[in-house]
Amino acid sequence: MRRPLQVISIALLTIVFIGLFLWNSNLRDVWRIIRATSVPWFLAGLFINFMALVFRTIRWRKLLDVDEPPPFYPTFFANTVGYMLSTILPIRAGDVARPALLSRRTKVRFSDALGTVLTERILDLYSLLLLFIYYVVRHWNSYAGSRAYTLIKSGAVAAGGVLVALTLLVIGIITFRERMRRVHAWVGKFVPARFRDPWMRFFDSFAQSLTLSRRPSTLVIVLGATVVIWFCLTAQFWFVLVANHHSLPFDASFFISGLSTLGLAIPTPGGVGGFHKACQLVLTTFYGFNIDESVAVALLFHAVGTVPVVLTGLLLFAREGLRWKDVVASPPSNV
Repeated sequence: MRRPLQVISIALLTIVFIGLFLWNSNLRDVWRIIRATSVPWFLAGLFINFMALVFRTIRWRKLLDVDEPPPFYPTFFANTVGYMLSTILPIRAGDVARPALLSRRTKVRFSDALGTVLTERILDLYSLLLLFIYYVVRHWNSYAGSRAYTLIKSGAVAAGGVLVALTLLVIGIITFRERMRRVHAWVGKFVPARFRDPWMRFFDSFAQSLTLSRRPSTLVIVLGATVVIWFCLTAQFWFVLVANHHSLPFDASFFISGLSTLGLAIPTPGGVGGFHKACQLVLTTFYGFNIDESVAVALLFHAVGTVPVVLTGLLLFAREGLRWKDVVASPPSNV
């Protein structure tokens, strides 16, 4: 009964958030606003979102193996299909699917690839928090008297605390690698015996990827790719705003991407409902959008952020002749 209950719960949650998102909106006016969107600017937003996939692949190859990275195409394939699954499913399925798909097509072990996924997540978390803190500090006095912005300021302080804690953790793993490995091995005693070797390879892969800090040229490539990735992921929002004739400053996209991520944390398929409501709250509370404008722009935000990933993933999926069971099957033998 657990699976049907999960499906029902997710469906109800999605319906509730869609209802909250569309409450008091006039769908005819929403459609009119969407139709007025500038097609060239919107297409530019789609293209720049696609480019994030390319630079994610460049970064992942360097994290996987500095000297002999896996070929570009199988890495791009695993990356894109994995992100497609994370986009359409209510769980972060892509974080496991990407290493699994890559290990079936290259010599990279599943556990090794999984370790680098954690490194990617840390880099992305750093980027997201830094952009959010930058925006709040830069606009510290822009919303005087706003209770919502007082809450946002508190969130920026908390984000700073997370950055400090995360930095200390990374430094601790780099500096005291063997001690941290022994702690990881102790935790591994509670893991089933057949998974203990992959468990340790996962840690070794993650720790090894952090040693890039000692290889300046590779570190520059990884950090440079991360900067470009997050430029793409934030610029897509700005392109939609321009396409919809809203002249907001570019750094507004930092703020929107930071808070909309909270909506994606709600376990609905593809973030439907939760993402839209989060965007709507930001647009109406801080930028003076009315309900219909916020609904239209949030829908366009979601389209520009998902269509390139889903469409490219489906095309690659079909090109490789994959079936659904090929993706959801257990990890490959070379774990």
